[in-house]
Amino acid sequence: MREQLKLLEELQKHDARLQEIEGQLKTLPEKLDSLRRNLAKVEKMLQAEQDNLAQVEKWRREQEAQLRQEEEQIVKAKTKLAAVKTSKEYMASQREVENTRKAVAEREVEVLKLLEAIEQSKKSIEAHAVDVNALRAEVEQEEAVINGRIAELQSQADALRGERDAFITEIRPDVLRRYNHIRMRRGLAIVAVTDGVCQGCHMAIPPQLYNILQRRNSLELCPTCYRIIYWDKMMDDDSAREEAPAAPAATAAPAAPTAVENDASPASADAATAAATSEHKVA
Repeated sequence: MREQLKLLEELQKHDARLQEIEGQLKTLPEKLDSLRRNLAKVEKMLQAEQDNLAQVEKWRREQEAQLRQEEEQIVKAKTKLAAVKTSKEYMASQREVENTRKAVAEREVEVLKLLEAIEQSKKSIEAHAVDVNALRAEVEQEEAVINGRIAELQSQADALRGERDAFITEIRPDVLRRYNHIRMRRGLAIVAVTDGVCQGCHMAIPPQLYNILQRRNSLELCPTCYRIIYWDKMMDDDSAREEAPAAPAATAAPAAPTAVENDASPASADAATAAATSEHKVA
């Protein structure tokens, strides 16, 4: 059973590393998406400025065209003024000329304002375009770095999965099934017991169970957190068994789950866990 526990410990290390890598493989694309969204946002703002500039320039052209028409009207009004024969017609033509001149003057002021606004808008767009190009270059550089990191992590994950598959072939099916079941629920499936204390839940185990762990011939579960447990000296050389301490005294402790012996079948192992879980819930 010692070898099985050592394999489980190694398997758990691989699973922890795999989980860490998979977490990075998830967050790195999210980081890249965030950069792309920021870039798209500023590009949209720049495009809105450019569209607004296009509308202002269109309005300026329309005003300039209207100004030319009004200037032509002034010329026509002056010609008409020279041809009038009565004072009434003269006064009407004179008013037409004055009104048109006033409209031309107002429109010229409007066109000048538009030209100033267009010039300022062009300068703003030019500056923002520089910022957008710099951000775009930064995103492209970061994208290359992130994609390289993703490829590296993917390679590491593939290697770890291959090693994990090799470990699995050496682990008993019932033991592996128990490990996977606990890992799905607890995250950490196998932990050491140091001085009679489970390192998963930091609760003391019964002295009798601590003595059983030191025999190293069965698979045991913590009666509190239901993780697979082992004596912390078990992973050392066999000589450590000669130095096994006596079980620490305890006034009260929960009953230990039924052990899964070396020759226990998968069905009996699952029944033992179910019984222990039931006792824990009732308590």
